Amino acid sequence: MPLNLPDQPRRFYSTNTLRLVICQLRFPVMHRFDEPGALAAFHDVLKERYPRSAPEQQLALTVGPAGAVPGPASVLWRFQGIEDGWSVAVARDFVSIETTTYERFEYLRERVAEVLEALIALGVTVRERLGLRYIDEIRHPQAARPGDWRELIEEELLGMVGGERLGDDVIQALQEIRLREQHGSVTIRHGYLGAEATGNEPFYLLDLDYFDERSAPLVPGEVLDRIDGYHRTIHNLFETAIKQKLRDHLGITEQVDA
Repeated sequence: MPLNLPDQPRRFYSTNTLRLVICQLRFPVMHRFDEPGALAAFHDVLKERYPRSAPEQQLALTVGPAGAVPGPASVLWRFQGIEDGWSVAVARDFVSIETTTYERFEYLRERVAEVLEALIALGVTVRERLGLRYIDEIRHPQAARPGDWRELIEEELLGMVGGERLGDDVIQALQEIRLREQHGSVTIRHGYLGAEATGNEPFYLLDLDYFDERSAPLVPGEVLDRIDGYHRTIHNLFETAIKQKLRDHLGITEQVDA
């Protein structure tokens, strides 16, 4: 049964609480991506937006009875814009589009379409995982104690935080919820992190991740339709989680009815 969320108006805020937005697509291992120059055609499609490129080491971890054991490192390439907060990472089995300067979904969607075009040029024909993730760190100048968040975040999400039983001695309270959805799964990681936990000012984490781990042919139009739906669900989750007092603080600059 899909999430029971009313469609919320699209609201754009003057204060951006997003720390990171990621759209990732995994595909069967392409061993030739490790060969020198193999990603030249990929970068040719994207170089106007992402002129900078550099390799990065990716450490693999295997979890067993003895805990996490480091595996062999692999190389990914990261293509970046000129100090615009956007990048594309590509490895032998995944590509991701990341931004720390998110403004609106349409801009992200346009960049995802470009990356899909580049993947097709490299001969990728199957997707094994598709995900869209929004990580918000919500701050408010009057929310110094756990109880202050009850005026900003819906009580169903806060649970016992800021209530009479726990009071204001909560250092942090994090929860992960995973839900089945029509086109995959939704993971909600959320909670209060006090100043002792952050080493700075307290904030409320709202980390929303919609993903599908079922294999399917890589069809760009179908992928874009999927992330349209993922974004709609994530947007409704965010807007349902916050209260009007927080909206007023963030400052609504534009509102479009759903």
